[in-house]
Amino acid sequence: MVPQAVAPLLQLCDGSRNLDDLRTGFLLRTGVSLSPSQVESLIQALNEACLLDNGHFDQVLGQVIETYRSGPYRPPALAGGAYPQDPAQLRDTLDDYCQRAGSIDESGDDAGEGQTVGLISPHIDFHRGWLTYAKIWGGMAQAVENAELIIVLGTDHAGYPGSINLTKQSYATPWGKLPTDPALVEQLAEVLGEDQAFSQEIHHAGEHSIELASVWLHYVNGGRPKTVLPVLCGGPEPLLKDETVESANAWRAVQLLKEVAASRPTLVVAAADISHVGPSFGDPAPIDAAGKGKIDASDQKWLDAACAPNSDTLRDHILEHGDPTRICGAGPIYLMAAILGEARGRVIHYDQCPADDTFGSLVSIAGAVYRK
Repeated sequence: MVPQAVAPLLQLCDGSRNLDDLRTGFLLRTGVSLSPSQVESLIQALNEACLLDNGHFDQVLGQVIETYRSGPYRPPALAGGAYPQDPAQLRDTLDDYCQRAGSIDESGDDAGEGQTVGLISPHIDFHRGWLTYAKIWGGMAQAVENAELIIVLGTDHAGYPGSINLTKQSYATPWGKLPTDPALVEQLAEVLGEDQAFSQEIHHAGEHSIELASVWLHYVNGGRPKTVLPVLCGGPEPLLKDETVESANAWRAVQLLKEVAASRPTLVVAAADISHVGPSFGDPAPIDAAGKGKIDASDQKWLDAACAPNSDTLRDHILEHGDPTRICGAGPIYLMAAILGEARGRVIHYDQCPADDTFGSLVSIAGAVYRK
């Protein structure tokens, strides 16, 4: 935490000033005189916290990346917190969720026409989103078993817009490792370029979106390994207009995944939440019952566009309406729709989860299945 009174000093830390210059600049802007020791103490604290872009930061980042890449797998970051670390206890917990969710026949692989090729899964914590998780994943055992490859597209909450963030590491759950397809990662990296593909790879270490979907994937597969391609996605805005070299590379990567999905049994999972509204997310006032109804209606229109058998429908919807409710899963869902082509989605379950103690803020989630 930085004390509010000295926060203006951060604006001056642009690399062009020494400690004396920082003191002088702060005095000129605020009329407050800081002692040399105060400035030095703050800069030292920022440096130790790796909040300064300098040699120390580069060194620590390099060490963290090396540790991540050299491990036997990407360890579960949330096990023992967001869900049980013990495999038996975790299975009992998810069994309980599915039993409490009741009948899941509607979300099963045999429901509706066509083969299941994709799904939207939440990435909210299990204790709030358990019903939607159980409703969508409870019927996915056959689809998971049939798939030779499962592409998991997760929201990269720290990623830049338009990013497609790869990793060569395999994700693990309390039941063991879900092996990443190394050959496919190399193919994608060749299309994207090494820097675009891996410059933000370290985000995988702590990002929860793919991890929470992977736990359910592993659960419905009976704890058996399954070949996975984990991909973190930034917001879709640059991809909608395709005006940069990076977005052109990203679309070539999407085309490659589309060809892969057409050539071998593949299931695509978008680990994505929907709207984030209320004071917890910067809105001025709590959301009342009428406001929640409006968000429900807005979400349904967004999901209708996402479930249409063409990603252009969702693109047009986003370009026309923008993102007034902060849909953090737009990137994974949009890319999934592009990979699946003419597959049509169907929402199995929708929910609004409290994001504060009074339910004046909320996160909406959905489970949907795509067939072709």
